[in-house]
Amino acid sequence: METPFLSFIIPAYNEEQRLPPYLERVIGFLAGEPYSFEVIVVDDGSSDGTAAMVKALMARHSCLRLEALPRNRGKGFAVKTGMIAAKGQLRVFADADGATPVEEIRRLLEANGNGADIAIGSRAMKSGHCVVKGRLHRKIMGTVFNGLIRALAVRGIHDTQCGFKLFTASAAEGIFPRQRISGFGFDVELLFLARRFGYRIIEVPVNWADVGGTKVRLVRDSFRMLSEVLRIRFTNLTGGYETPPRRP
Repeated sequence: METPFLSFIIPAYNEEQRLPPYLERVIGFLAGEPYSFEVIVVDDGSSDGTAAMVKALMARHSCLRLEALPRNRGKGFAVKTGMIAAKGQLRVFADADGATPVEEIRRLLEANGNGADIAIGSRAMKSGHCVVKGRLHRKIMGTVFNGLIRALAVRGIHDTQCGFKLFTASAAEGIFPRQRISGFGFDVELLFLARRFGYRIIEVPVNWADVGGTKVRLVRDSFRMLSEVLRIRFTNLTGGYETPPRRP
């Protein structure tokens, strides 16, 4: 099989309703681009019909494949599974709700063309060409959380949590096997590891719109992510990132 230029990875947990229109939009858009691609949905142990829905779409789209986890492991683990299974020269992961339009991938590709090993979408960077539509309390919590992250783990990044990130194959293969965190704090760990091992990160503003049905609980998950950031610091101080862990 020819190695695809791009792998587009979508972690999904109980996304039977929101995922189908986004998947169709992703596949339709990529089919019109001048490069080969694959789309990988990682079903994170869903209890609804997410996996069955993806299998039905696979009958119509040869570019689509499914990685099904037997039980729920967390978004970070699902992204890691997809990134390691991917074959693309470039590998993008995006949230299943489609909050960041797939068309924004062109901004990530441009950053890659400018030398980025990792290009990350940002809702916090100001741009006259991008619009961010979110509820006020999410913006406030996001600002506070990102301030803490910059102080404790990843300086110079405006938005660590936007679920729209591109990795070269080399960066993905150097970082994801070392990833320990399975929860929502995994984004911070990825960027910390990227800095730790010398990969170049470019952050770019993207269009983004809050979509109903989110599984993130801002207060609960912010405290959880903060504890995970402290875990990142501890793992690094004890040399835990020097060699990749064995896969479970």
